[in-house]
Amino acid sequence: MPRGARVGLLGGSFDPPHAGHLHLSREALKRFGLDLVVWLVSPGNPLKPNPPAPLADRMAAARALVDHPRILISNFEARSGTRYTAQTLEALQGQFRDVRFTWLMGADNLAQFHRWENWQDILQTVPVGVLARPGLRIAARSSPTARIYRNARLPAKASRTLGAAAAPAWCFVNIPMKAVSSSAIRAAGHWATGPKS
Repeated sequence: MPRGARVGLLGGSFDPPHAGHLHLSREALKRFGLDLVVWLVSPGNPLKPNPPAPLADRMAAARALVDHPRILISNFEARSGTRYTAQTLEALQGQFRDVRFTWLMGADNLAQFHRWENWQDILQTVPVGVLARPGLRIAARSSPTARIYRNARLPAKASRTLGAAAAPAWCFVNIPMKAVSSSAIRAAGHWATGPKS
């Protein structure tokens, strides 16, 4: 990654990746003043009871989907052996000392962010960009994270400064979302992969 780059990190299972992930990433590039967005395709999600499809299948599907030169696909967590976001951020910052990272998430994740391992360390380490998804805006804005860190919130009109902001800083922006989700795709049987590893 280029020195001084403002890089958004979108972590998740991507089980499967879909047009909604791509749309959110494109919006994040524009809204938060980012140079790149990196999809951190995780080996697994500690908050989900069932394991995802094999990592190789999810990586291949993500690469086949992404058609944007400033959106990259990475299996950094698998390669570095990190399990939680706070650990991943520490490893990334150790390896890329001259890069400015911003953590990206949907409003659904902000609503339960206080359940993440060392969630306050994440907020103290990097700025956080929240992109609102339908139906969860109120829950996200009234979440424990939003209340505890209300003084660190940037107004939406200042969202393009987030990529250069010092932590703790977070910004909540409303964007039109695509009505698609990984769980709905799996439930409809449209995500066929090989046997679980």
